[in-house]
Amino acid sequence: MAEDLTSEFNYTSTVVQYTILEGANISSLYPTAVIKITANPGYTVTAGDFSWNGPLAGVTSVVFTQDGEFVLCTVTYDTTSVMPAYNVNIGLCIIGDAVLAAVTVAGTLTSVVDASVTTATPSETNTPYSASGAEGATSGTLFTRTYTAPTGSYWPENTAPSIQLTSGDLGQYNITQTPTYTANNELTAITYTVTYIFTDTNVSGDKFDITIPKVATILVPATGVTSFTGPTTGVQASGTNYVMTVQGAAGATYSISMSDGTTSTVVVTNAVLGVTGNAQHNFIIPANTGTSNITWTATISGDIETGVPTTITFIQLYPVVPCGGPLTDAPVNAITDYVEQLESGGGLLTFLVKAGASTKFEIIHGDATGTKKATSGRILTGLTNAGPFDNVTGTEPSNTLPTDAQANGGIDQYIQNPFNPVKMSTRQGDFNTDTTFTIPTMTIGGETYHQVLWWEYTAADYTALSRATLRVTNSNVTGTIAAKMFKVCCPDANCTT
Repeated sequence: MAEDLTSEFNYTSTVVQYTILEGANISSLYPTAVIKITANPGYTVTAGDFSWNGPLAGVTSVVFTQDGEFVLCTVTYDTTSVMPAYNVNIGLCIIGDAVLAAVTVAGTLTSVVDASVTTATPSETNTPYSASGAEGATSGTLFTRTYTAPTGSYWPENTAPSIQLTSGDLGQYNITQTPTYTANNELTAITYTVTYIFTDTNVSGDKFDITIPKVATILVPATGVTSFTGPTTGVQASGTNYVMTVQGAAGATYSISMSDGTTSTVVVTNAVLGVTGNAQHNFIIPANTGTSNITWTATISGDIETGVPTTITFIQLYPVVPCGGPLTDAPVNAITDYVEQLESGGGLLTFLVKAGASTKFEIIHGDATGTKKATSGRILTGLTNAGPFDNVTGTEPSNTLPTDAQANGGIDQYIQNPFNPVKMSTRQGDFNTDTTFTIPTMTIGGETYHQVLWWEYTAADYTALSRATLRVTNSNVTGTIAAKMFKVCCPDANCTT
């Protein structure tokens, strides 16, 4: 027997030769012949890729089996075949070929995604990818990533997402970018899809970096009012020309009204913003001749942008009593506020107070919603001019009036008229101890007051809030009359050193 190599297609195979005497049974001497199929360089052979196109005289079967990187073709001869007087060539018709050997690519993906981006694919570090295929072939998708900006956001051109091959041959990759834009060409989403073109060499260690930067807000042009402003500081009792400013898109229509809590007055109806997008409207606030503050509210309606405040609230003070005189009486069954302006360098705010029948007096830094600083009260352990305070009645925001039980002893800040000396002190001694002044008498101008109420404030207090409120909560128990207050200046004849 001899073996010769023959080269056909993309593989080589051996040729088997036997020397057999004439008349001898072939199968008894050589039952089979084994042909070895070897792939050419760059190719591979697989048994399953080959088949025999039989039948053939003298051959009963041809079987292909894998032997490592080779394929063995086993030919079984017919047991009845006898060697004739001449040479016999048995040529097999084999269907099949070697295929290109598979090569591989492997790498990693790292992405940095800003926290402002909404995406199902967050930041990742060294996420592996790999594929295999024949030389010159293109892989399936190595990886795909989609990043989406939150609703109402986008990536500007100068800070757009990016993908970069930081290690490897970019020429072997196909990178497809699929962006999503708004009608105004604003980038709101991006999808990256990456494939690979195989060479004849295995590749590993390639690296991709994806950067997804911070998004910006899509600016939607305003079509309505974008700002409604006006002063919010306290207006003097004498009144003023109150000026409101409206800003927004040209053509926006709006109306403004002003209310003092009782009556609403139209300032302007269906006004239209001009091309400048800015307008001013005046409202004459009349003098406050009453005994309490007036809360004014300016309200705008119409084409108003979402989120724009539509009201402006401010307080108009009542006429302040000159230092050293009586205040207007506080009515029955009511809560009455008296606003006092503080001195910039600090000072001592002092009142003599007289209950109607059962009345509570408090000094509050700022308006009625401010911080309580002083309170009236009966003789009670722990209860002083500086508190603690009854925050149940006569207190913002509920402004609850007391029940008879609360006013007649249930709440110790309520003092009585006629007062019982055993239960209530004038606090003249406490005032003298707490300050550098003395109240020599509780009777002024023929009126005898029940108690002294005071608050010594600093320049810092004035800077924080330049006014204070005397709040009088007068009950409705039997015999109640108006409560009386006298503002004392220190020093003067009624407040000595």
